[in-house]
Amino acid sequence: MQIASLDSTPTTVQYRRTAALDVAGYQAYSMQEDALDRLFIALAAQSPDGSVSATTVADGGQFNKYFAGGVYTRKGAFERPEIGTGPGAGQVSYAGNYAGLLNGGISQGDPTSVLLPTEPGTDPSLLPAQSARVSGNIFLNANFADNSVNGSIYNRMVVDTNTALSDVILVATDITENGTFEGGAEDPDKNPVGAYGGAFGGRGANSVAGLVHLTEVIRDVTDEQEHGVFVLSRCGGPNDPGGVCSQTAPR
Repeated sequence: MQIASLDSTPTTVQYRRTAALDVAGYQAYSMQEDALDRLFIALAAQSPDGSVSATTVADGGQFNKYFAGGVYTRKGAFERPEIGTGPGAGQVSYAGNYAGLLNGGISQGDPTSVLLPTEPGTDPSLLPAQSARVSGNIFLNANFADNSVNGSIYNRMVVDTNTALSDVILVATDITENGTFEGGAEDPDKNPVGAYGGAFGGRGANSVAGLVHLTEVIRDVTDEQEHGVFVLSRCGGPNDPGGVCSQTAPR
């Protein structure tokens, strides 16, 4: 993964492990060259079977702009699950944790700030901000007979401020022959709020990883952006995540 602007020199740099910013299921890393440079935070995870991984990264903004992005990867070729007849044959569910980064929200002095300190009296227009973190749960239903996937991100909240957020619907979209997908995201009132995408991996598509990009999903806040990441295991598979998976058809 590369951030192509204003992160550091040389072009490729190593982020430091920043466990204080972990979000459930995702490890945090950060990089800030000095107190007046942007602070970049990355959230990353790999599936238990090692077949897929995903990372999202963002800075909190400085000088009216912010930079963010992400990447998801798969080891090996796509292996479609065996498709039979009846419940659980072709229709597969995935569940797990979701994590995201907002374009700002945290300043120096806030309890969760890891921003390098600036000298007293530094003009506020020079100060970088830190991305606030989002946590949640995510559930996907994929039908490998019909080649479609959809789902929901729920129990969403801003970790740093304990602020509840609305659910996000991942609208039904096609699964390609290569086991990848891209689709739109909506709020519960069916208003478009962004997009999502990912790839299935592992034996019989036991895992899935992907990214989410959302805009205008926080009430009474304007111009917010959220870059999210998910790495999930299949319900009923060797790494069954439990929870809502108990309500899905046995595999």
